[in-house]
Amino acid sequence: MIKEFKLPDIGEGLHEAEVVTWFVNKGDRVQENENIAEVQTDKAVVEITSPFSGTVYERGGEEGESVKVGDTLISIETDSEKAEVQKSKEEPSQIIIYDQPSSGSPSNHSSLKPRVKAAPTVRKLARELGVSIFEVTPTGKSGKITADDVRSHAKSEKDTHNEVPNHSKSPGSNLSEPIKGLRKKIFENMTRSMTDIPQCTGMDEVDVSRLSEFRRLLKGETPNGTLTYLPFIVKAVALALKENPRFNGRVDTENMLFHYQTDIHIGIATATEDGLLVPVLRSVDLLSIEEIALGIEDLSTRARTKKMKPSELSGSTFTISNTGKRGGFYATPMINPPEVAILGIHAVKKKPVVIDNELAIGDVMGTSITFDHRVIDGEHCGQFMSTLKAYLEKPELFVFKSKE
Repeated sequence: MIKEFKLPDIGEGLHEAEVVTWFVNKGDRVQENENIAEVQTDKAVVEITSPFSGTVYERGGEEGESVKVGDTLISIETDSEKAEVQKSKEEPSQIIIYDQPSSGSPSNHSSLKPRVKAAPTVRKLARELGVSIFEVTPTGKSGKITADDVRSHAKSEKDTHNEVPNHSKSPGSNLSEPIKGLRKKIFENMTRSMTDIPQCTGMDEVDVSRLSEFRRLLKGETPNGTLTYLPFIVKAVALALKENPRFNGRVDTENMLFHYQTDIHIGIATATEDGLLVPVLRSVDLLSIEEIALGIEDLSTRARTKKMKPSELSGSTFTISNTGKRGGFYATPMINPPEVAILGIHAVKKKPVVIDNELAIGDVMGTSITFDHRVIDGEHCGQFMSTLKAYLEKPELFVFKSKE
C-alpha cells in the first residue's frame, strides 16, 4: 500500500516550505521517525521525519523546490515485499535495493544516488565543508559514515586542490551558486520590503560615554561576566516605543488600517552562516537589563546553531539591526515587514563632543532609523530619535529602573 505524507503546517500558518536537503532517495528503505528531509520555512530550517516505515516510492519535490502545505511531500510503499515485486515488473530499470551490497552500478541507474548511512549532524557537517556525502568512505560500524570520515575526506580534497592549479576562479570566470534556503527567503523578504514600503531613514549621533561607564560597572555583576551595549539599547528602545507608540505599529493594507500594538517584542537581527535571522525577544519592556542580556545570548546562540523554533522567529513588533564594531558609522537598514520601522546601531568610536560648552573626547555611536513614510512622518521620526537619544545619553534614567 502506498501512503502519502502531506506537508503539515509546521508553524505560524505558513503556506509552503522549500526542500533544502533530501536524506532519502527513491527506492530507499526508511524507518518510522527516521529523518527524511530538511525544509526551510520563512526563517527556520526544520527536519521532517517519516510517519511510517517502508520504501520511498516518490518524492514530492526536488532540492530547491517549494512544496505547499497539504501537498504530498513523499510517498512511501509500506508493503515493501509487494511493492518490490510489483515495481520490478512495471519499472525494472528503476529498481535498486540499496540495502543490499552491489557489485556495480548499472548505467541506467546512474541518475539515482545510493543511500548512505549517516546521522543528520554528519550530513550537516558534510554540507558545511562542501563535501558530497555520497563520495565519503565509511569507517563506522555497519558501514556508517562518521564525522571524522567527512573531515578526512574534506582534507583529502583540499590537499588535492592545492596540488592541482585551479583556474576556475580567475578573473572573468563564470561562477555561480543557487539562491535557496534561507538566502531565498531573505531575497523574497527584502524584495517585498523595498517594493511595498516607501522607506526613509533618519540618522543621528549619540554620545554613549556615560553608557560605556555603566556597562563597565555592571559587567562583573552578570552571570557570565559579559555585557555588550545591545541590552541597554534594547531596553532604551522599549521605553522609547512606549512614548512613541506609532513606531510599534503595524499596517493592514488590505483594510487600510493602522494598528497600535501594546506588546513590545523586539526582533534582534542575527548573522548566521546561512544568512540573517531575526529571533524575537518578547515583552522587553518588562525585563531587566540582565534578563535582556541573557535572552539575547540564548537567542543568538540558538539562531547560529539552527535550534530556533519557527514561533521564536516571528511576532516581532520592532527590529534592531547591529552592524557591529567592525561596521561603518551609518547605514540604512531595511524594514522587516509587516513592521513600520527598524533601528540600525553602528560602531562606537572616539570622537570630539561638546559638554557644557567644553570640547572633550567621547564614545559616540551612529544610529539610523528607517521608517514607513506612508504612516510615519519626519516629525515623528525626530521625536522618536530624540527620546531614544535622551535615554542612551543618560542611562541612569532606566538602568536601575524597576520592572513595570
